[in-house]
Amino acid sequence: MNKSPEKQLEHIIRRMQTDTAVDAPADAIIYAKNLFRTRAMAPTRSIFERVVATLKLDFAPGRAAFGERSAGEGQARQMLFDTGENAVDIRVTATDKGFDIRGQVLGTGFANADVRIAIGRNAYKAKTTETSEFSLSGVPAGEYSVAIRGDEVELYIEPLILK
Repeated sequence: MNKSPEKQLEHIIRRMQTDTAVDAPADAIIYAKNLFRTRAMAPTRSIFERVVATLKLDFAPGRAAFGERSAGEGQARQMLFDTGENAVDIRVTATDKGFDIRGQVLGTGFANADVRIAIGRNAYKAKTTETSEFSLSGVPAGEYSVAIRGDEVELYIEPLILK
C-alpha cells in the first residue's frame, strides 16, 4: 500500500501530536553525543632540555671595544651569551637602588617565558614579552645564576656578576 506524500506527512504529524514518551535526561543525551566525539590527545611533555649559555661578549661602559661604536658612550654593561641555537643579550645599568637588568632572548620559543635571577635563596622573577624581552629593577650586587625557561628549553647562565 503506497501512501501519497500528503498522507505520510499527516500520519507523522498525528503520531507526533499523540506521543506520550518521556524525553531522555539531559546528561544522558550529552553522554551519548560525547561517545561519537573525537578526542584530541593531550600533548605529553618530553624531557625538558637545559642548555648552558657561555659568555661571548662583555662590553663595560666607558671602555671602547673593537667593532662597537657605542661602547665608549653607553652607560650600560652589555653581555652576550650564546647557546648555539639561541643567544641572550643582557644589559646592566647601575642605579641608586641597585642594578637594572634588561635582556632579550634571540631565537624562537621564548615568548612569555619565565626568567629567574637567583643568588642563594633570593630570587628575582620576570616574564618575557612577545618579543622575548625582559627587565628587572633594583637588583643588588652579587653573583647570580640566570634561568630562562622557554617552551621546550631552559637557558642557564652562571655566573652573572653584578658589581
